[in-house]
Formats: sequence, C-alpha cells, structure tokens
Amino acid sequence: MSGTMYDYIFEQPMALRRVFDHRKEDAAVFTRLFQKSKPGRIYLIGSGSSLNAAKAAALAMEELLDIEVTPVASSAIPKFRDKSPFLIFISQGGNSTNTIAAIKQHLQYPHMAITGEEKCTINDISEHVLIRCEEEKAGPKTKGYVSTFFLLYCISLEAARELGSISEDEYQRRVTQADQAIQQMTGNIQSAVTWFERHAQEMKKIRKCICVGKHIGQAAALESALKLQETMLIPASGYEYEEFLHGPDMALDEEMAGLYLIPEKSDSDYERFVGLVEYHRSKSPYVYTVGGGEGFDSEKDLRIGEMDSEALKLFCWCLPSQIMGAKIPALTGKEGKGHIIFEELDKILAIKAKHQK
Repeated sequence: MSGTMYDYIFEQPMALRRVFDHRKEDAAVFTRLFQKSKPGRIYLIGSGSSLNAAKAAALAMEELLDIEVTPVASSAIPKFRDKSPFLIFISQGGNSTNTIAAIKQHLQYPHMAITGEEKCTINDISEHVLIRCEEEKAGPKTKGYVSTFFLLYCISLEAARELGSISEDEYQRRVTQADQAIQQMTGNIQSAVTWFERHAQEMKKIRKCICVGKHIGQAAALESALKLQETMLIPASGYEYEEFLHGPDMALDEEMAGLYLIPEKSDSDYERFVGLVEYHRSKSPYVYTVGGGEGFDSEKDLRIGEMDSEALKLFCWCLPSQIMGAKIPALTGKEGKGHIIFEELDKILAIKAKHQK
C-alpha cells in the first residue's frame, strides 16, 4: 500500500477486525474507569472526523449503557452541571491542539483518551486506549473514522455485559452482527467502487451537495459532507432528515447534488425518504442513495448493508463519500490542493501540535 486515501479505504476491514479482536482488553480500561467514577453522563470530546464518529457512537452507547452520552467539540466544552461527568477525549493523530488544551483544562474530572497513535502528545498526559487503525497519512480520515466509531461501540458493548445493562442473549446477538458486518466489508467496498466507476464522469461535475440521514445516519451524513468538502473542495452540508425539510430543502435546484443514507424499511420515514429522493431527482441529475430497499432500485442507488443492524450500517453509508473524495479530485485537477490549504492554515493557526519524541 502506498498510503493514499484510496488505499486506506481498502484497509478498513482489517482495521475493524483488529478493533473487534482486541475489544475485551480495550474495554477493560474503559470499564474500570467507568465503575470507579460512577458517572451520571459521558462526554465524548473531539474535532472533525473524531467528533463525527462520537456523534454516531453516542446513540449506540446510550442504548447499551443506559446513560446519557453527549458529544461535544473540543473547543466548545460546556460547563458541567452533572455531579459526576466522565470525559472521553478522541483524537486519531493524538496531536490536535484544541483537544490537548481541553484535556489540560479538565484534568480534575475522570477521563480517558482514545487515539490512533501510541506516540503522541495526548497519550503523554492521559490514560488511553488505541483505536488500532494503524497509521493513516492521508489528511481526510477513512479507516480512522470507522475504527473510532467501532471502538466506542465495542468497549460499550463489553462494559454493558460486565455491568449487566444488557442480557447475555443481546450481547451475543450484537457480537454476531458485528462479526458479520466486518466479513461483508470487503465485498461492500468493491460494490461501492464499481458503482462509483459507473458514475465518476457525472460525479466530477458536482459543485455542491447535501447529505441526509436519520438517527445514526445523521452522523454519517455529517461525516459524508466533511469528506466531500475536504477532498473535492466543494460546499457540502450534512442534515438530519426532518431538519432538512425545515429550510435547507429550499436550496434544491438542478446543481444541488444529493447523497441520501436510507434507513431500514421498517423506519416510519422510509416512504418519505422515497418521496424526497424522487422529488430531488426531478430537479437534479446528481442524486444518489446508499442502503437500499425495494424503493431504491435505479442504477444510482447503491444497495449495500441492507442486512446490517442500523448502528453498523454506518460502515456502508460512508463508503460513497470516501471513494468520491479519494478519486474525484484527480478528475477535476484538485488532487492535493486540500493538503496545501491545510498546511498553509496550520502554519498560521497551529492546528496540529508537533509531538516531542
């Protein structure tokens, strides 16, 4: 592997498998600190893809642990009014300056960190668990994003079993679901690549895009929009389905592309998703869906992950934006330009700390 964003997309199944296989030892750290602090609420703290992964994981963690889980940006941590908050700081590179500052300002609270690099500034100042995605040199994160989400999911699942907040049958059911989702990832990636290649020449014309999802799909929509922004260098926004219908839908026109992350058919809004997609397609040629079901059977509909649980559909929902972000810049003459912009801003704003080895 040469270390490109496209390479890392294909490494996602291996990264997820590492998280899955080490889930018990990684959960031991979380469970010990959780039991010791007896928190009234968990705060997941990060920036960028780390924060987006936290937003996706928060919903599953609440369900598993029966506790409120609040994702917040490292630069916008609220005043804690909970009697016993527990803080989890998230940074794949482990050198985000705002997250480092946040840890130093909140050392008095029970906390831990999850990072993607063993040697990093955050690990020097906080007890931590590794995301196990291994090195990801590309700026826009792919395997790091899904691995962060999955680590939070897995350690919460193991802790829930240890603490008795879920039954043994429910634990075993979720373990089986997770194992199956990982096994299907390689095939899903190839299906997504084939689908993209059919539409690449059309997609390179996209100049703006909205991404829409529901529940955990909302968090996946935020990450999808971020991937398009930082790679294709276009305006892109992610929305929760109902919120999109209260104002942002007025921006639909012939130039507005759409990426819709479809929930399970049993979802109360499934048929409304069908209607919204059909309406958007009457306006624009750049409208695509991920997930599927019989309501979505055109060549622009990517039907993958249909058998996955809603939480684990996240792995598939994010594939189109990741592949678009990895391949389209080369078709539009923008390859590498996002990195140049980041380097220019980093020199001015010190976005990433330089770890003292």
